[in-house]
Amino acid sequence: MLRIRVKEWLYIMLFALILGFCISGFIASLYEEKIQPMLLMGVIVSFYVFVFSFITTELNNRWLIERVPKLLRTPFSLLLAFVSGFSGAMLGYLSDRVFKITSVELSFDKAISLSFFLGIITSSVGYLLYKLITLQRREEESRRLLLEEHIRNLEGQIAPHFMFNTLNAVAELVWQDAEKAEKSILSLARLLRRSLHLEPLITLEEEINLLKDYWSLMSLRFTGPIELQLDVDEKLLGITVPKFSLQILVENALKHGLKLKQGRVKVRAYSTDSKNILEVEDNGCGFNELKEGVGLSNLRYRLSLCGGKLTYSSQNGSTVFRIIL
Repeated sequence: MLRIRVKEWLYIMLFALILGFCISGFIASLYEEKIQPMLLMGVIVSFYVFVFSFITTELNNRWLIERVPKLLRTPFSLLLAFVSGFSGAMLGYLSDRVFKITSVELSFDKAISLSFFLGIITSSVGYLLYKLITLQRREEESRRLLLEEHIRNLEGQIAPHFMFNTLNAVAELVWQDAEKAEKSILSLARLLRRSLHLEPLITLEEEINLLKDYWSLMSLRFTGPIELQLDVDEKLLGITVPKFSLQILVENALKHGLKLKQGRVKVRAYSTDSKNILEVEDNGCGFNELKEGVGLSNLRYRLSLCGGKLTYSSQNGSTVFRIIL
């Protein structure tokens, strides 16, 4: 079953109208008929064929095709396309008889013959369009799988980086506070257990849950009060983001902005100008010039693969990292 998208239907309608326009123009020139009525008639017939094709295709995809044996599905679909072409041509013929659009006198038997051939043309063109759309779907799927594999490889670079940083922090806590060290290890285990079962591209809701686990782990290392504020538009919880996107930015804010001492980290998610924006802001020491490390450069690259980008700015002790999707 191949579902045709709205944009593809619009292209098909445009193609049908142009084809009908060209065929009717050719016939008018061949038989020295008035070209304007013939062109109008060609467009009308093409529109009728398109409407019938749309109805039969959607009915077929949604209800009929699943009830037909697999071996007969292609012939059945071609038959429906033939019926669409035949019916559209006959309806065009009847419209011409009623409204006198052209001066061509066509017998009913002749109209049946022409409608039959137009049905064959419709089924042939429909089959070619089906093959083209199928190839496009396969190409899209291949690109998606390649993209996910590439992001997964990049994610493999992030995991060791994150693990080394976290284990070094736990090692410091072992000698300072054994109870905090134990809680850190348990929090790390919970975070890894959750993250290992997620795909490279996850929903914003899943990303925020990972961030909460990460925060509970890092909060054991704070030397002063640090507040996490979440301001997320619930409508955006289903959008897709690369895994650990927010965690990397929050980690950067805690270590380089607040120095794990005190302050505030605010995470926002909102839409503007048909774009989805994720922001991580801290009120730490800020920076004049930022040298991107493994985490930020990796995140920037993963976002570029998804059509997004990473920007940042720092002024008056406030630093904002912004993911634009």
